[in-house]
Amino acid sequence: MVHITRFEAPWFLKAPKKEYKWIIRASAGPHKLSESIPLTILLKYYLKIAETTREAKRVIFDGKVLVDGRVRRDYKYPVGLMDVVEIPSADIRVRLVPNNIRFLDIVTISKEDARYKFVRILNKTTQKGGDIQLNLEDGRNVLISKDKLKDYNLSTLDTLKIEIPSQNIIRSYSIKEGNYAIITGGKNVGIVGKIKSIQWAKYKRRVYSIVTLESNNATYQTNLINVMALGENELDPNVGVKL
Repeated sequence: MVHITRFEAPWFLKAPKKEYKWIIRASAGPHKLSESIPLTILLKYYLKIAETTREAKRVIFDGKVLVDGRVRRDYKYPVGLMDVVEIPSADIRVRLVPNNIRFLDIVTISKEDARYKFVRILNKTTQKGGDIQLNLEDGRNVLISKDKLKDYNLSTLDTLKIEIPSQNIIRSYSIKEGNYAIITGGKNVGIVGKIKSIQWAKYKRRVYSIVTLESNNATYQTNLINVMALGENELDPNVGVKL
C-alpha cells in the first residue's frame, strides 16, 4: 500500500489533515509506521525544501538525501528516533528527536554532530565462537568479536554512540542514577534531564522500573523502556538537544 488516509497517518505528522484525503505511507523499514516519518513528508513539511511531492521525489531519486550516512532513494523510507538526515548540496543536517508537543521532530545539527548516531541496545545474543551480536533499536546489528569484549561493558537498553555509516562504537551510556537522559515515549516525551532515581513498581500483577528525571527544578517519571541515556557528567554535546 502506497498511501493511507490522512486520519490513519501518525497523529504527529506535520502534514495538513484536511488538504488532501491521502498521504504517503512509510515503507517497511527500521522504524514502526506509528513512530516514523516518510522521507517525502520530511522534505515537504519539516525541511520545506520542496513544495510538491514530485519535487521531493526528484531530490530523493537523484541521491541527494542521506539517512545515517547512506544515500536513500526510497521516497517512502521511514526515518525515526535519532536518525540523521543530510542534504549536503543544501548544507542541511538534522536529527530526529523526541518532542513533548509533536512526539517526534527535527533539530538542526552541525557537520561534526552528523557524524554520530545514538541508538539503544534492545537485545544481545551470543554467536557461535563467542562473538556478541548487539541488536539495536533502529534495526541494525553490530557484531563485537570475543577478543574485544573486554573493551566493552554493555547491557540491554544502554545507548551506543556510533560513527555513521561505519558503525564504529565511540562510547556507551547506561541508564543509572546521575546520568543524563531523554524520555522517548509517554506523556513526558521529549523531557531531557538527570536521572534522579530508578525504582521498582507493581501494577496489576506486572512489575515496572520507574525512572525519575530531574529537569529545570521539576521531576518527571516514566517507564524504563521510555528512557534513553545520553550522557554522564553532562549531556553528550553531539546530540543536538539541550536541557
